[in-house]
Amino acid sequence: MRVELLIQDDSLGDEGKLLGGRLRETKDLPLRAGTSDRFLDGPASRRLAVVDFDPNTGAPLPPPALFRPPERDDAERGSYATPEDLTSAAALAINAFGTALLTINMFEGGDALGRPVTWAFDGEQLLIVPRAGRMANAFYDRSTRSLQFFWFTANSGNTVYTALSRDIVAHECGHALLDAVVPSLYDSTTPQSIAIHEAVADLIAVLVALDSGSLREAVLAQNENNLGGANAFSRIAEKFGMSRVGSGTVQPQQLRGLFNEDTITTLAGASPHILSTLLSAIFYDTLNQIYDARYARLIKTPLENGKLRTSDQAANKALGSAHMFFRSLLLRGIDYLPPGELSFADVGRAALAADRAIVSDEAATEERRERRAALAERFVKRQLVEDVSAMQSDTPDDLNVEPASLPALRDSDYLAYEYVRMHRDAIGIPHDVPFTVLPRVDASKKVGGQNDPLQRELILKVAWNHVERAHLPHGVEKKRLVPTGTTVSWLWETGRCLARVRSDIVDDAHQADRDRFLAQLIDGGLLDVSASASANGVSLDDTEDYVTLSRSHRLLHLEEWNQ
Repeated sequence: MRVELLIQDDSLGDEGKLLGGRLRETKDLPLRAGTSDRFLDGPASRRLAVVDFDPNTGAPLPPPALFRPPERDDAERGSYATPEDLTSAAALAINAFGTALLTINMFEGGDALGRPVTWAFDGEQLLIVPRAGRMANAFYDRSTRSLQFFWFTANSGNTVYTALSRDIVAHECGHALLDAVVPSLYDSTTPQSIAIHEAVADLIAVLVALDSGSLREAVLAQNENNLGGANAFSRIAEKFGMSRVGSGTVQPQQLRGLFNEDTITTLAGASPHILSTLLSAIFYDTLNQIYDARYARLIKTPLENGKLRTSDQAANKALGSAHMFFRSLLLRGIDYLPPGELSFADVGRAALAADRAIVSDEAATEERRERRAALAERFVKRQLVEDVSAMQSDTPDDLNVEPASLPALRDSDYLAYEYVRMHRDAIGIPHDVPFTVLPRVDASKKVGGQNDPLQRELILKVAWNHVERAHLPHGVEKKRLVPTGTTVSWLWETGRCLARVRSDIVDDAHQADRDRFLAQLIDGGLLDVSASASANGVSLDDTEDYVTLSRSHRLLHLEEWNQ
């Protein structure tokens, strides 16, 4: 399907001027092969569909954008015609649908997860509501299986439509994709677990921005071929951030910035939105390092004709390849995340483990080993772990299996449970604790060039509950259930264990964070312990024996927590 999407948003910022005033670029967005899918009016497809409502009455409306089939019978080759009026229902629908589909294709591609995800809700279709109502917000909501985009009046008096922001659409779609891979984060009680959703969604927005060759060229030209500092990649949702009426006197230049020097100490007590910038900054620094190393190599490497590249040529080629490597590092790490609640360090461990699953330290290039060491060191620098050794994940030989047994391990719950029972010590499951084996994942991923064979993996995740003392307000103590777990992956061809990733979420520091967070919610009026659910949908499930927090992801919907 061919469609015109906004490169950034519907305003002409500095990058827009460098693009010659162009707001849009043409994208070819395929449907996944072998799915019997097709594009329809809406826009709509089997897994993604726009629903539109009258902005005044809330009544449902017919599909705002009509699909134009090609001359031959191939619905995937058609198009949606974007109106000149970007505020029209059709333009809003096409931009939101196209950007979401671009995000999904990137996330599920061979150089990322290598498979389609299963949504965290019942049904296979994620809904998009481009005109969900009037407020300065946008969010993913599992209960309505939807991405909802609102509009509001800016400080200037202009109307801002969140469905026209590439960053916001990709970010909200990123929430849905992460929820599909790690649904347990939706009910987190740990601040870092909730913040992971924001950080990953921001980084997915960065990846979608990097997918635009035009924007890459403009940003490099504007910043003298440097990714450091504030630019269209490190600033998330610039127009949205500049348009809101903030609580301070300084006009923000974005919703969030990913280029910072914060630590877990400087952000102590911060809301999940702000806390998330600590993790996203670590990965943005990694992108910067990958780009710098590739640029330094390319500027010195002669072309076939013996000539050297110009600075601009080397920079554009370096950022294009850095984008692909960074995408693989981040998204494959998400695939290796253990079930349950997670810490920022868990995200780093999973990314490093997924990268080593492609090539071991012994076989990796010096540049790649240096990147891994630098990524681990960033978690130390930001005070998330005490030593780089805490970022390591091993691959015990005890977890290796015969390759012929992998199909049965994938398909049979009985055999999967038996395997875990026999290897519970190596997996890290405490004795006498019941566990749950999640459905196994069979994925084929690109690990080399276009003509190299794919690497097929089997991924198994095991979850169980950790029980700890919860110190509630007014001196009340109860038991609290904290879900945690382990991820194990194998190379399909040999049965060799590629990775074992375990969470550190049950340590004393995170337990104290959970107590402080719960008190913060109650004291701030965001959690009503006397009601079955607070007005925002979050609830404290307090039984005779245990206390848990449900639907805490909905706190990310609150505008006041995004300050």
